[in-house]
Amino acid sequence: MRDFRMDDRDPSAGERAENGQPGGRTAAILSAIAAEKEALVRRGPELERTGLLPDELVVWMRSLRLFKLFVPEAFGGAGLTLGEAVRIYEALSAVDGSLGWLAQIGSGGGYFVPSFRPEIARAFFSPPEAVIAGTGHPAGRARRVPGGYVVSGRWRYASGAQYATLFTANAVVEGSAPSEEGGGPASGGAAAGAKVSGKVVRAFAFFPEEVELERDWSALGMVATSGWTFSVRERFVPEERSFVVGEALWDPGLLVYRLPFLLFAEASIGAVCIGLGRGFFEAALGEDAPTEAEVREVVERLRAEADDGRLLFFAAVAEAERRLSAGTLDEAAARRLGGAMRRAAHAQRSAVVRALPFLGMRAIRPEGQLNRRFRDLVTACQHVVLRPAPPAG
Repeated sequence: MRDFRMDDRDPSAGERAENGQPGGRTAAILSAIAAEKEALVRRGPELERTGLLPDELVVWMRSLRLFKLFVPEAFGGAGLTLGEAVRIYEALSAVDGSLGWLAQIGSGGGYFVPSFRPEIARAFFSPPEAVIAGTGHPAGRARRVPGGYVVSGRWRYASGAQYATLFTANAVVEGSAPSEEGGGPASGGAAAGAKVSGKVVRAFAFFPEEVELERDWSALGMVATSGWTFSVRERFVPEERSFVVGEALWDPGLLVYRLPFLLFAEASIGAVCIGLGRGFFEAALGEDAPTEAEVREVVERLRAEADDGRLLFFAAVAEAERRLSAGTLDEAAARRLGGAMRRAAHAQRSAVVRALPFLGMRAIRPEGQLNRRFRDLVTACQHVVLRPAPPAG
């Protein structure tokens, strides 16, 4: 596998997308993914068997800056927009769900860049190998001490724990009220610093040597994402490694940092589902496509339904960015657009599930592409960020 470098790109690689087409940098990454598609698909069974990414795949993803899509160029990142990044998540997820998931989780950590002071952010995000793993649920407790906090907790589902250089986790600050610590924007719920039972939730960054890992990830799909549990006990965290998600201390110059965290997450995770739906139907209608005309027609119709969801998703992402640029992305618009993204993601799952009975035994072999993509899609859609609105009544 070729070690791709951003310097391999053409001189226009830094240009932004225009007229709906990827900019040079995004196009270069998409081309690199397409060039490795067959090799990556062949490695799918290996990833399922080991539950890990081989070192050379981690190196390849780092060389593409797939864990740094939202890190400023000054810190060695790609400095992309949300619209550019979701195209990359989709393309990689269409090839392999675990890779797409890990790219969006790793790059998602770049959202925290402005939450740290510039010199701290540079230290955390500039190293070529830098990538964050973490979890949003406030499963820890923190108490204020001189110079920082003492934190204890156990957090599950830290995707990318296998190679993370920093772990982030939320904890409830004991004995504090919002006026004392600052609550930050509440758009992302507890993960963004909202009150939890009258307490304040803050996030904390830990180095790998400070956490205890439990290699306990076991799920229907996304097998190679190393979503392990990590824990700390009475660990001192200095003030500069404590933050509130969505609260910016400075402006690194990327529009994406101004997005509400929940909408950012809905777009990022939703793009993985969009890619998995696309990849499933590409495989279903590929070399081993159904030969019966009426069966193929049903599968084609379901693919068209999934494609309609895909168009809805990217239209919602584009509108979110337009509104953000124009200063008109209010809370109501964010809820509406996030809802559209969730519906588009679940449209993929619905279409795939209804296609399964028409695809015979190859759809139920665990080692097969169709089965793996189906399992990955169901697993991704279970994320709480994509939870559908309860039915009325």
